[in-house]
Amino acid sequence: MKKSWIAGCFLLAFFKMGAQEIVGIEGIFVEEFYRVNAVDASVPSKTGEITEGAVTYRVYLDLLPGYRFQVAYGTPQHPLFFRSSSLFYNHVEVGNANPNMIPERTYIKNLAYLDSWLSVGAAGENHLGVPLSMDTTKDWLEIEWNDQFLQSPLGNQWSIKDRDGLVRNEKLTFPTFYNMDEQKKLIHADSKTNEIVVENGAWAALGKGTVGADSLHSNMVLIGQLTTAGDLNYGLNIMIRTPEGKSVRYVYDQPGEGEILLPLLKASVNYYRPLTKAEKRKLKKQQKQIRKK
Repeated sequence: MKKSWIAGCFLLAFFKMGAQEIVGIEGIFVEEFYRVNAVDASVPSKTGEITEGAVTYRVYLDLLPGYRFQVAYGTPQHPLFFRSSSLFYNHVEVGNANPNMIPERTYIKNLAYLDSWLSVGAAGENHLGVPLSMDTTKDWLEIEWNDQFLQSPLGNQWSIKDRDGLVRNEKLTFPTFYNMDEQKKLIHADSKTNEIVVENGAWAALGKGTVGADSLHSNMVLIGQLTTAGDLNYGLNIMIRTPEGKSVRYVYDQPGEGEILLPLLKASVNYYRPLTKAEKRKLKKQQKQIRKK
């Protein structure tokens, strides 16, 4: 019988909280980041198969200031999972399970920006991910505006010229994956799956862990991006580091020794639905306005 990856991979001192107090985690924020339009879906030979109306979901761990994300993990007792009723989108050429490895230069071309991956904060080479409502950095991507790709308003409100959900940072934390070779293959370039399940593995920010782009206030840490023409169901188990340097593990069900139950780590969201004719007309009008800017 395999030893648990927790015992084998982490030399961390887990502590037992007598009162099982919930500290540090304010919630999981799932952002409707982008909705695919007809142009985005029109050239599968360049981008990979993607459905018009598909939604890019960004999953953020909302921490209190002073707390750090360390590990997302799954065990046989409570597997970590992301599932959808439709396939996850993976870019046909530059898709990667790790966004740190997606070159910045590729984000201005077709749909690499919408690839599915797992993260410890990054949203691409040299960039942290940040919720669109909090992105005021004015360092947006220089998309080639020629009636090609990514011209729907992000989050149904902003264009990429306004906000891109990226904050430049050239000292990014890279994720370390434990016992996840098969799961990484499922969200690499041009792979096809509608679920990621981790039963004895993890991805981690080694050392002291990592914080969000605005760590003194919102402290939103991006832990995954998934694009799909369906709902998104997830169950997460998370380890965070307190300001005092202790590690706390939260699970969505069946807590074991040293783990704390936090049901909000399991949920379902569904932003996907086919666009109505009126919405398509409105979208075309918005796209024309974006191109004129």
